[in-house]
Amino acid sequence: MNNLQKIGNVIKKINLANLIDELEKQQEIAYKLEYMNDENMEEIQKELVQEAKQSCTRLLAEHLDGFLTNIPGAVFEDWIRHLHPDNADYDDGRIDHRFYVEDSDHRHMWNEEMEKIDCIERIVDSRHILPAYNHKPAA
Repeated sequence: MNNLQKIGNVIKKINLANLIDELEKQQEIAYKLEYMNDENMEEIQKELVQEAKQSCTRLLAEHLDGFLTNIPGAVFEDWIRHLHPDNADYDDGRIDHRFYVEDSDHRHMWNEEMEKIDCIERIVDSRHILPAYNHKPAA
């Protein structure tokens, strides 16, 4: 092999090594971009969840306001029956037990409204109620 061929082979090896180094750098950049994209997507998803919660809360508040305007003497259970009839369809006339738990958004909203309109006697305390399982028979 002459010197020119030897030099050519060395240059090929150097070019190949440089190409491999460049590809590795590009892959590292791609990983960083993917990580940043994942973080952005998580943030966007959190924002969408927050917007959905706010929208639902606004709709619940509007419904409660309209309900109390139409039926000013209503109690919490009346509102739940009107808002969620599927959660008040039990033989014994109860509403779903989950509306009474400490963290019930519905109960909190109801109680805030009762305080606002000075009807503290209609405030609903959290309580543990056994679930009802017997739905009313279909009509």
